[in-house]
Amino acid sequence: MSTLAASFSPLELHNRLNRLVKIGFRRVRRDGRELVFLTAGGEAGAQVRKNFETFAGQIVREFRLDPHEVDFIELRVEAGELHWYRWHAQWVGSAPMECVAEAVEGESGRRYLMQVLEASEEAA
Repeated sequence: MSTLAASFSPLELHNRLNRLVKIGFRRVRRDGRELVFLTAGGEAGAQVRKNFETFAGQIVREFRLDPHEVDFIELRVEAGELHWYRWHAQWVGSAPMECVAEAVEGESGRRYLMQVLEASEEAA
């Protein structure tokens, strides 16, 4: 995980209680889409899950992204294992509604996400 963690930059966002929190962030352009990777690491695994709606809205506004052209991917570390989740939202302007995380179960999907992170690290 240490090599993968180096792929993420710290980003300070406000959680739903308006407290400042730091999460791992990586933005990659791939196949005509913007991929935004988020992680809170092992200790704060629920941080993204509890605050995704708030975080996604801030990221879209801060980086001036078109929410319909962005895929949000969360990397969770649970019991020492990596788990990938793709977040879906209904967007009203820059406000996400009805946010749901879907686990990336397929080996090819997980491999693709890992390759995107590794390739973006090499290009940086």
